[in-house]
Amino acid sequence: MQNKTISGLFVGQNIVSLKRVDSTNDYLKKQVANSKPVPEGTVILAEEQFAGRGQFDNKWLSQPGQNLTFSILLSPSFLPISQQFSLNIAISLAINDVLCSFIGSGCEIKWPNDIIFDDRKLGGVLIENIIRGTNWKYSIVGIGLNLNQTSFPASIKNITSMALIAEKEWTLNDVLAHLLTAIDRRYSQLKNGGLVLQRQEYRAKLYRLNTLAVFEREGVRFDAEIIGVTETGLLELKTADGVRCFGLKELKYI
Repeated sequence: MQNKTISGLFVGQNIVSLKRVDSTNDYLKKQVANSKPVPEGTVILAEEQFAGRGQFDNKWLSQPGQNLTFSILLSPSFLPISQQFSLNIAISLAINDVLCSFIGSGCEIKWPNDIIFDDRKLGGVLIENIIRGTNWKYSIVGIGLNLNQTSFPASIKNITSMALIAEKEWTLNDVLAHLLTAIDRRYSQLKNGGLVLQRQEYRAKLYRLNTLAVFEREGVRFDAEIIGVTETGLLELKTADGVRCFGLKELKYI
């Protein structure tokens, strides 16, 4: 285990680097549960995750040393609990900011928090919010980003990496520094009243926005257009029956 910092940032003032861990999110939760306080903005970075998690208990598979897998501790108590999805928006925009500068404007955000490049998954975010009663204690923001991995299991469809896109190898620490800088900026923007602007930007970056596509709910497929996301994070679809809103586990992209 190594500790380091990225100077000048709130996010990344304390970076703990691990060779191997089950999940950076789980490791950080255990650290927070201990009696010794963990500073907000702490980053847990793993060279290898052997039980990484994505949305809906999906596994996040990553070759050791080839990609970025890390978690950040944040305390967004300035946000009402009803606006938890706003943190998701800020983090997704920060990742998109960096990727667009590195590999171009083909990057989009697939609701709720996948990072897509030309219809292929490049990365994802898993945010776990810890709520006690009406108080928001803290959030653990897990991020996985495919950098230098160029081969993936046949069972994983429509996936890519920065190396495959740009046909070059990337320095993990350099990309991490840019990501933490962008997250620091977007988190500060959110904290200082930038919520409305970020919602507008998030909508503009949505994958399949205003495009007729096929979705599935409870085994039934239907055509619809994504027209936006509600304040509470529900996906708004324009269907043959009018505008309908769906939660995280209600809908499947086809």
